[in-house]
Amino acid sequence: MTRIILAISFSLFTGKADKRTNLIHRNDAVTLVTSIRLQMKLYFSVICFLGSVVGISLGEDGQEISVEELINNLQTGSYTGKPIDLHLGEASLERLLMSLEDSSGLKFRLSPDVQQRSEEKKAYSFRQVPWDRVLSLVLQEFGLEAVLSDGDVYIQPKTAGLKRIIREDQLPSLRSHRFLPFLYVLIFVVIAGGSAGFFLYKKRRSDKAQESKRFVIDPEIADEVTKRVTYLFDVEKVYRNEDISLQSISDKLSIPPYQLSRIINEMMRLTFSVLVNTYRVEEAKKRLASLQDKDKTILNIAFDAGFNTKTSFNRVFKKFTRMTPSQYRERYMPKKTS
Repeated sequence: MTRIILAISFSLFTGKADKRTNLIHRNDAVTLVTSIRLQMKLYFSVICFLGSVVGISLGEDGQEISVEELINNLQTGSYTGKPIDLHLGEASLERLLMSLEDSSGLKFRLSPDVQQRSEEKKAYSFRQVPWDRVLSLVLQEFGLEAVLSDGDVYIQPKTAGLKRIIREDQLPSLRSHRFLPFLYVLIFVVIAGGSAGFFLYKKRRSDKAQESKRFVIDPEIADEVTKRVTYLFDVEKVYRNEDISLQSISDKLSIPPYQLSRIINEMMRLTFSVLVNTYRVEEAKKRLASLQDKDKTILNIAFDAGFNTKTSFNRVFKKFTRMTPSQYRERYMPKKTS
């Protein structure tokens, strides 16, 4: 094709040169100018024709698809490359890529990690397979990927992109590391403050315990407190209040809770909770065995005695009587006589 084009252009050029010589011999200035214009137009047409032919030739033998199109084909699995026959025996990866460069017109560059592995040799045999499909198969075989870099195809390990993304994602968090010293100081202050508060709390508890141990009960005062406690439970029925506590009773008696607890323990031989439950269970026993309350449910009797849940009532009642409230009512409720 190139020889034909050169022959045509040469004949055109020589033919027009002869015409130009004849025109000059006639000394016709107007004809000369016209002839020059025609020659310029003709040469321009020939140059455009040659450029188009050369361009077509390069398009056939050179780059078939762009780098961007190749990357897209590899990602989508749609291959538009020219089918090729490729048979390489015991060839390295670098040798294979050179063959694909010849077929595609593209430039493949290897990352340093890939270059170290490129000497590994394998046999390749493809028949009428699109060259970009061949590249995809080879990349999968070696665990590689192709990315766009400076207009070339850059071959790198498939995990490299992931590592790069992770590092980029971590950059904002790295900037926040300048606040780490303040965070460490804050954590230290919280831990130190918490530890100091805990030790102060333990010390106060210990001081109260020691004060309680050092407390010597005046027999007359202890006896008076015992009588007042008995009055509150026997007459005012304070145990019926489900919110009763050692603090609430000590407030009524105007003495510290630890002193009241000590008096109850030593004078009545009971803990405060046992004292409350004893009165509650005794009232429940009386009412469960009373004909006057035979129409009342066990739960209502439990609530009236000061228990706030059926579960706690059943548990405490059985602990004191060795039987359930239902069993107790069944046994001790008087039977009607005919």
